[in-house]
Amino acid sequence: MYQTPMSRSNIFFAPCFLAVMLVFLLAPPAALAEQKIGFVNPQRVVNETRLGQSAKADLARYVAEKDRLAKESAAQVATLRKEAEAHGLSPQDRTRREDLLRRKAAQHEQLLAENARDIKAEETKLLQYVMRKAEAVLEELGKKGGYAIIFTDPASVGYVDKASTDLTERVARELDGRSK
Repeated sequence: MYQTPMSRSNIFFAPCFLAVMLVFLLAPPAALAEQKIGFVNPQRVVNETRLGQSAKADLARYVAEKDRLAKESAAQVATLRKEAEAHGLSPQDRTRREDLLRRKAAQHEQLLAENARDIKAEETKLLQYVMRKAEAVLEELGKKGGYAIIFTDPASVGYVDKASTDLTERVARELDGRSK
């Protein structure tokens, strides 16, 4: 009888498949039940811990400095606009001032875009910093509590029963206890 290579592989596949299925069916239910899944909301960890509050204060100072620079730049643009619109300017002077105004306005827009990008990057760093500090807490909580997985992005899972899986408060308390 002629057999294709595919049909020979089916001979090996069926016993392997049956063996895997038997392992799952015969695995003790208690061992499977011990593995839990939890999640931690990183934004709440930042908001509810001393470490997070300190990092947020640093971020607020950073944002205030970026705002100060943006206001200075906006004031310079306003001043140049008034100068370009002043009465009694020669055509050459008006053209020169309008040109200067266009360049400064473009620089101002670029500054605003850079500030927004920089602030977003700092916010990301803040969250990463706090969560790096919380990693040890997560690992310890996972091992002691029998958690197979602890998500730090509950939105990545379709449904999360927050009442039974939300570990955020425990992580925040433990992180605060360690940072005294």
